[in-house]
Amino acid sequence: MSMKNPELTKYCYLKSRFTGFFAFLLLSACQPQSPDQAELMQQARHEPAAAMQLAAERLARGEYDAALDWFRQGASLGDIAALEHALQLQQRQQGKLATAAWLQQQINSGTIAPGAVRPEKRAELGLWLDNNPVVTGYQSTAGCTLSLQPVATQQAGVNTWQQLLQHWQQDPQLAGLPVCFLPLHRVSSVALACSEDSSALVQCDYPVLDELVAQGSFSQLLVIAGRGKASYNNGILQLPDNADIALLRHEFMHIFGFIDEYALAPATAEEVCQPGKIHPNLVLATDVEAYIQHWNLAKTPVLTAVDTCRAINIQAYRVIAEDNVMRFYELPLPDRYFQLIQLILRQPEQLMPVQYYYAYLARQRQDWQKWQQFMQQASMHGYADATQALAP
Repeated sequence: MSMKNPELTKYCYLKSRFTGFFAFLLLSACQPQSPDQAELMQQARHEPAAAMQLAAERLARGEYDAALDWFRQGASLGDIAALEHALQLQQRQQGKLATAAWLQQQINSGTIAPGAVRPEKRAELGLWLDNNPVVTGYQSTAGCTLSLQPVATQQAGVNTWQQLLQHWQQDPQLAGLPVCFLPLHRVSSVALACSEDSSALVQCDYPVLDELVAQGSFSQLLVIAGRGKASYNNGILQLPDNADIALLRHEFMHIFGFIDEYALAPATAEEVCQPGKIHPNLVLATDVEAYIQHWNLAKTPVLTAVDTCRAINIQAYRVIAEDNVMRFYELPLPDRYFQLIQLILRQPEQLMPVQYYYAYLARQRQDWQKWQQFMQQASMHGYADATQALAP
C-alpha cells in the first residue's frame, strides 16, 4: 500500500482487529474514498450503498456510534446486509437486550419489515414468532412433590436449559428427588427485560409473568435469562443464560433454606443470622439444641465454623466437616445435605410458593383481584401464611 495517505494506512491496519462479518466492510473502507462527504451523506438519504460506505469508513476509524447510525440508515432503506451489520454491531457495543428493544421498536413502527430479520436472529435476541414449547417437561420417577416452571427469553437460555435438564437427569442425586419441571416457557426478552450486568444480580420485570404464575400448576419459577449473578428469592430461581448444572444445583438448595457458607453481605447476614432461626445446614451456638430437636437427631452434629455471619460479628457453624456446594458451588452435594432435602420434601407445603410473592406484588400496586387470586393459589399449595391471609 502506498504511504502517501498515512491516515488511510492506519484505518486499514485496524482491519486486523476485526473478524467475520465486518471484514469486507473494513476492506471496502480501505479503498480510496470520495473526498466529498457532504455529497455522500446526501446520497445516503436515499441510497443504501452510500450509507454502507459511510458506515464502513466510520467503522474503520473506530467511530462505532457513527457507524451504527449509518448501518441503521441503510437498514431503513431496506438493505438486509445493513440491518444484519447494525444488529451485530449494536449487540457487541450495547448487549442483546438493547439490540432487541431497538429492533422491536423498528418493526412496530414499520421502519423494518418483520420478514427482513432471519428467524435465527430473532431467536438469538428473544423476539419470538410464537410461544410453542421447544423443550418438553420432565417428570421424576420419584414423583412431583415439587414442580418448577422454567422460563427463557433468548435462544441462549433455551440451549442452556436443554443442557441443564439433560445433566439433571444424569445426576444420581438430583434425578432421585421428587422434583419435576414443566415444559419450557418462552417470553419476549424485551418484555421480561432481564439485566446484563455481570457484576450484579440478574434482575427482571417479573410482573410480566403474572398470567403464567396465575395458572398455579407449579410452585417455583426458574428463569434462565440475562447475564449476571444467580440468585433465589421469593420462589424465583434466577440463572444467567450461560449457567451450568453446578450453579443450578447451588441455587436450587436455597429453595429448601440452605444458606451460603461464605461471608454474606451485612444486610443479608442481618436477616439470616438471627438466633432462633433454624436452617438445614447452619446453626448458631445458642441454637444447637433447638437444631437437634427440629431435625430429630440422635446426637450433636459435627460443627465447623464458617464465615456466613462474619459481617455482623456472629460465628455460625455448618453441620458437617467438609467444604461443599454451599461454600463453592462446583463442589459436591454432601449426603447429609441430600438427606435433609429429602426430609424437607416430605412437607412441601412449608416451602413458600411463588404465588405468595406475586400476591405481595399485586398488593403493592393495589390490584386486589390479583392479590386474591394469587393468595388462593398459594393457599392451595398448602402454604399456611396464605391460608391465614385469606381468613375472614
